[in-house]
Amino acid sequence: MNLIAGAGAVWAVAQLWTEPTPGWWFNLIFTVMLVGLAVALWAVLAACIRQAKLERGLEAQWREIRPGAIAAAGRVTGRHWVLAEDGSLSSFALIVRLGDGRALEGRWNPQSSRDYLLQTQVPGVGAEARVWYVPDAAAEAPLVIEVADASVVG
Repeated sequence: MNLIAGAGAVWAVAQLWTEPTPGWWFNLIFTVMLVGLAVALWAVLAACIRQAKLERGLEAQWREIRPGAIAAAGRVTGRHWVLAEDGSLSSFALIVRLGDGRALEGRWNPQSSRDYLLQTQVPGVGAEARVWYVPDAAAEAPLVIEVADASVVG
C-alpha cells in the first residue's frame, strides 16, 4: 500500500512540475502535501512495526518469567482512556496500587477492531485488581493486571 502511495506521489509531483500550472506556489503547496502524505504513511508503518516488535518481546519475556510469577492484591487508583471516532474505547490505562504501596500502570490496546469495549466496561477507581508479577524481575519486566469487567460486577 505504501509503495503504491509513494509511487503515486512521485508521479503526481512529476506531473506538477512538468505540466502547466497556475504557478510555482501551486506546485510547491501540492508537492509538500503529497510528499508529506507519503512520508506520514511510511512513519505510521514504521511505528506499527516498532510497536509489534515491542509487544512480541514483552510476550516472550512474560513466557520466560511466568512460572515464577506471584499474585498480589491491589486497587485501581486511576484510569485513563482514549476513545475512537465511533465512541468505543480504543485503549485505556489503569494505575493499580498494591498493598505494599507500590503503584503500577498497565495498558490495554485491542488486538483488532472487533475487540472493543465501552467506557462503562473499564474498571473504575476503587475496583479490586490482581497483579501477577515476578518479585526479583527487572523494573521493566512485563506484568499482568487482572480486573473484573465493571459491567458484570455486582
